[in-house]
Amino acid sequence: MALWLPVAAQGLRPEEVDADVRRAADWFAGHRYDAPAASPAAPPGFKPFNISTYARHGARLYSKESLYDDIHALVTGADAAGLLTPLGKELLERSEAVYDRVRGRSYDLTEYGRTQHKLIAGRIWKAWRPVFRERRRIVARSTQTNRTILSMAAAMDEYRRLDGRLSIDFDASAADMGVLNPTSKYNPRAQERDWSRAFEADTARWNPAFRQLWEDNLDPEAVFGRFLTDPSFVLTVFGDYVNAARMLYFYLSFSETLGPDESLMYLLDPENAWKMWECENFRMYSCCGATPLYHGRNWALEEALLRDFLKYWEEDMGGSDVAARLRFGHDYKISGLLALLDARGWNHCEADPHSVCRIYDFGKIPMASTLLFALYRNRSGEVLVRATLDEEPLDFPVAVYRDARGREYPGFFRWEDFKAHCDARLAIADRILETT
Repeated sequence: MALWLPVAAQGLRPEEVDADVRRAADWFAGHRYDAPAASPAAPPGFKPFNISTYARHGARLYSKESLYDDIHALVTGADAAGLLTPLGKELLERSEAVYDRVRGRSYDLTEYGRTQHKLIAGRIWKAWRPVFRERRRIVARSTQTNRTILSMAAAMDEYRRLDGRLSIDFDASAADMGVLNPTSKYNPRAQERDWSRAFEADTARWNPAFRQLWEDNLDPEAVFGRFLTDPSFVLTVFGDYVNAARMLYFYLSFSETLGPDESLMYLLDPENAWKMWECENFRMYSCCGATPLYHGRNWALEEALLRDFLKYWEEDMGGSDVAARLRFGHDYKISGLLALLDARGWNHCEADPHSVCRIYDFGKIPMASTLLFALYRNRSGEVLVRATLDEEPLDFPVAVYRDARGREYPGFFRWEDFKAHCDARLAIADRILETT
């Protein structure tokens, strides 16, 4: 049997960034999909009959318009003052070339983001053709942000292009927001302190440690001296060095969302790129990972999303005509759902900010990242479940399927066993939400 290695959320190593500095911006880019699109070989006698996904929106621009205006002010002001190094002049030239394309479009899906979801739709359609031959209906739902709605629309356009016989229903309603974005005001079990904005605020529990990590990692001369003969000039635009370094990291990283050829990450040296990644990786872990800071409450709220999966799995096993149920939302939800499911590599609880980099990598959930569950059935009516994240198999503390001859099939789980695992994890989530 071929060696099978499930994907795990182990951290990004400095030597990986040293070999390719763009790795420090994986979260802002997209999965590279190097392997041909193909569904895994199922145990003999089993055929896939349904797939169910939750996908992050495609590549989008930074969330605040001020980033692009501030970087524009910094590089043009430094140029006027004669303070740009040769690398600073390159930053100026590359930045000004795209300034009019990005201004006024904060949070917007980019053309590259649309392309990503068209690509993924094509890969799903190709890999899971047996599912679409048996059933020809797709049901898609999105959160109510333009980037997720447009991501869904791009994917649906591609499915229609590939097979005009498909029946496609899609929606983006407030009625689904509490399910597709459980850390929002639409979830009746979420309190205001649980909403995503609260997790991201400067008053969040993780912020003091986050700020200290940045101060430990940041050498202003090493970072800004590459671009400016006087690094202190950044303080004329940004309030302090930490804020300036964060914005520079985001600006260079978000250039990935315009497409691989637009990346500006090469302007950063690998050592400081990794240190910047380490700081922001800790922030993301603290918001949506298995951090001890919130006693599990941040991922327990994803019980609403898991219950949605369970509801429709049972419906589709009962004879519905749905081939695929496609959900479009956000990275936090994927990370939180994997923590809730106790998926291997996503369940590490780490209190030390300096150690989080070894057990968690938010780059494992890049733009358009897609969590996919597939259901299989044999003639006896037995059902198996398999899960992947960007086509890499996921593992759970559930016994793998074993056939009558005793052969094991890693990554495949009996429905009854997987359902029992989900029920047990939901019971834990309920206790957390009731007691924290």
